[in-house]
Amino acid sequence: MSWLRLMEESLEENPSETAEPKLENVHTPDTRRKRSVAGLIREMWPAYFIEILVIILGISITLALEEWRDGSKEERLEKVYLKNLYADITIDQNSLQGTIAQTEKLLERGNELLLYARKPDKLLSHQVDADIREIISRPKFLSNDATFSDLKNSGNLHLLKDIQLKNILFDYYNQTQIIRDVQDAEQLATITLTGPYFFKHFSLADSLGSEEAAGKENMVEAVSNIEFSNNVLLRLSNRKELLERYQKADSLAKKLEEMLDKKAE
Repeated sequence: MSWLRLMEESLEENPSETAEPKLENVHTPDTRRKRSVAGLIREMWPAYFIEILVIILGISITLALEEWRDGSKEERLEKVYLKNLYADITIDQNSLQGTIAQTEKLLERGNELLLYARKPDKLLSHQVDADIREIISRPKFLSNDATFSDLKNSGNLHLLKDIQLKNILFDYYNQTQIIRDVQDAEQLATITLTGPYFFKHFSLADSLGSEEAAGKENMVEAVSNIEFSNNVLLRLSNRKELLERYQKADSLAKKLEEMLDKKAE
């Protein structure tokens, strides 16, 4: 039983304190009841007001504690996500740099083959075979997007309070998706076009890639063919596009790594 109820009972035990002075006129029971309630309200309104304030204060404190606990939980979860994002981006950056180096080597070998096509007198049969083996390779980059995917699928993106970080994350992973699509298209072109051509006309085995095995005259004729140049150009075109994508993704990854590193401090 609350202290307010005790006070009400006390007043009920002493009705004279709250009752109105008797008048000469006769009053009905309803009138006396109304006057009794009015007197009680006049006497008890400070107590009622205090109790309402106590209730409001209690609710406010409870809500504030709940909000503090939720905020603390989200802050800890945000730190976990930031740490995992940093690990993913670091792995991606190492992979990107390796893929960029391999792609640059592929482009260099492709340009060397085009030089042989323009100037057959500089041709070396074993080098042509080695260059062809290089340009039909497909350095591939696949991003580690497990943390970012979890952020999106779980609806926890709101945990990342830094808007700039969030925007760069979206830019980066959009770029990695474009890279994936371009790599798939390149794979299809290699399987259906350039791969069959090179397998048919050139030796891809080290043991057979010599002037004696191939014959310089046959090699000069093969590289002078317009189909040869077109297939080399197709490989170079696909790889140049990918190189630009790799470099852009690498630039975004560096920005992300710096931002995530600062937030981890």
